[in-house]
Amino acid sequence: MKIGILADIHGNLEALEAVLAHARREGVKKFVCLGDVVGYNANPHECVEIVRNLDCAAIVKGNHDYYASNDELMFNFNPTASLAVKWTRENLTDDDRTWLRFLPLTADVLLTEPPSHFVLVHSTLDKPQDWGYIFNEIHAESSMNFQWTQLCFFGHTHVPVIFEKTLTELQMNDTEHVSIYGSNKYLINVGSVGQPRNHDPRASYGVYNVEEGTINIFKVEYDISKTQKKILKAGLPVLCADRLSFGQ
Repeated sequence: MKIGILADIHGNLEALEAVLAHARREGVKKFVCLGDVVGYNANPHECVEIVRNLDCAAIVKGNHDYYASNDELMFNFNPTASLAVKWTRENLTDDDRTWLRFLPLTADVLLTEPPSHFVLVHSTLDKPQDWGYIFNEIHAESSMNFQWTQLCFFGHTHVPVIFEKTLTELQMNDTEHVSIYGSNKYLINVGSVGQPRNHDPRASYGVYNVEEGTINIFKVEYDISKTQKKILKAGLPVLCADRLSFGQ
């Protein structure tokens, strides 16, 4: 059993299609999604439809999903993100918005064949509704104190990272492969499909091989210029297009 881990798609259709094609070549049969299906890029409706029709074991809500699916005032959003959310609201169907609105903030994934139990969250497990970020060991420690499984996948930062907690220490690294070991705890971000911020413009996603107990993070090329042209044509902020070239 190989599970594709998708996060922060952000309405980037070209990146999502490239990642799904790569995942299928890797033998992925089932997916999970860590939220922010929409926001920033020009194909929110199409990305919602694709994710809804995937064989997903679970999908959680991101902050862009939350604000795009209701009319609440946006707090702690920079001007670019705010404009993108307002545009996204106007370019989703009522059905899209209803689906996004009722996504959970966290999800338990319990598989029987082969057995595996892990949890998903977009932001942090201690206060998922506050949309906090996990950038370092201090942030990770706070979230892992509420982690009831050995393995947790999170998103929100758009930066791939693996936190591993043993009985004596908590380590942070940016490796693209990890093997689940013993009783250690793991908090893993596989990066962003649609708007990477680790200075690598390629779409990023993960594959969890349940039988082997391994997670691999893959970087996938896609047609960035096509996505950028759509962004500019839609009237979204120019920064949304420019940053895709640099992965930041």
